[in-house]
Amino acid sequence: MADVSRRCGCRDESGKVYGTTAATRCPQMANPRHGSWGFRFSAGSVPDPQPGAPGKTKRRYVQEWGYKTAKEAKEAREAAGKKYKGQGDRFFDKTTVGEFLTDWMDRQERQGELRPSTARMYRSYLVKDIVPVLGDKRLVKLTRNDVAGFVDSLRDAGRGATTVRRIHATLSSALSSAVKRGMLDFNPASRADLPDAAHDQVKVWGRDDTLRFLEAAHEHRLGDLYEVAIMTGLRRGELCGLRWEDVDLVEGRLSVRRNLVQVGNEVREGQPKTTAGERSVGIPAHVVDLLAKLKDRQDAEREAWAEAYQDSGRVFTYEDGRQLRPGYPSKVLETLVKRLGLPSMRFHDLRHLFASIQLDAGTPMAMVSKLMGHSTIAITADLYSHLMDDAAARAAEAAASWLRPSPAPVVEPVEGL
Repeated sequence: MADVSRRCGCRDESGKVYGTTAATRCPQMANPRHGSWGFRFSAGSVPDPQPGAPGKTKRRYVQEWGYKTAKEAKEAREAAGKKYKGQGDRFFDKTTVGEFLTDWMDRQERQGELRPSTARMYRSYLVKDIVPVLGDKRLVKLTRNDVAGFVDSLRDAGRGATTVRRIHATLSSALSSAVKRGMLDFNPASRADLPDAAHDQVKVWGRDDTLRFLEAAHEHRLGDLYEVAIMTGLRRGELCGLRWEDVDLVEGRLSVRRNLVQVGNEVREGQPKTTAGERSVGIPAHVVDLLAKLKDRQDAEREAWAEAYQDSGRVFTYEDGRQLRPGYPSKVLETLVKRLGLPSMRFHDLRHLFASIQLDAGTPMAMVSKLMGHSTIAITADLYSHLMDDAAARAAEAAASWLRPSPAPVVEPVEGL
């Protein structure tokens, strides 16, 4: 390993940078404060990249200048030597964070690793948030402190806790891939200090508001869709993707096998959100009747539209048979809720309403989790634990009643009987 040395960037009268030998050295180097300290050491030989030089090699060096003292330069040299020894050729990888993230995202989309809507969200975070801040930095030099500063910048910019966590998760997922590929020794995004994203307690309609909504909704062709949503807990995309082949009116069951998502102006069919999302859901008798009547109505529409009918095979469609755009049921719901003056309700809240009805009826949390297609019961418990308070109180009273039943009422004898 070479010793540290001092040099400057001054040029001679011909415009050439002064050399390092006594004959070519800058005259001002006699001043110990002139120039800066640095180091340079050999890092072996590599194939010569120049055209026309097959089989030849060139020596590679690690060097860095700009230190004020020889001591600083020596400390930097030792640190660089240790890092080079640990990383080997990876030490010279000039791939930037931006280049790696772009390649990673392209690979994810090409291999179909992500749902279309998720891929679109990830790319948006990369382009708008991550790359502008960290993109120019070399991947091998990215540190936990760099990521911490990035997270702080998001919070300072007023981004919500949930959004910050999602952006960080995108970056962390990409960097985990870099570790697996041997481009990094560890994930610099791990152990980041992230803001808490506490769940707001789920608020849903009561029985009277629900019945009022359904009565008004059935004046619209999507009325059946909303009732099925409330009675089954299916997601919006699962309802829009439902086909008649997924419906068993004899057994009273729906099979959730697909999910429609809207990516920009394009509607794509994919798998349910989670592996647990592929499930079979029972439907009550009155919903079976609703769907049977809907099928008859759809047959009549098919006959009325004749050749113009576009048979998508979906359960819920436009009048001409086309599959629904997932955003459409949400817009109709918003319009109906405002017209009726009901408390605000998003489409996804109908899923919460289903959970509330089930838990209030005494359905075990594990069964509710399975019906909703949650990946774990912990997700269900986290969302709806506050809805269990009344059910827990009823269970406690039932247990107390079983252990110490109320005494039989004393009947006073009636005179004359």
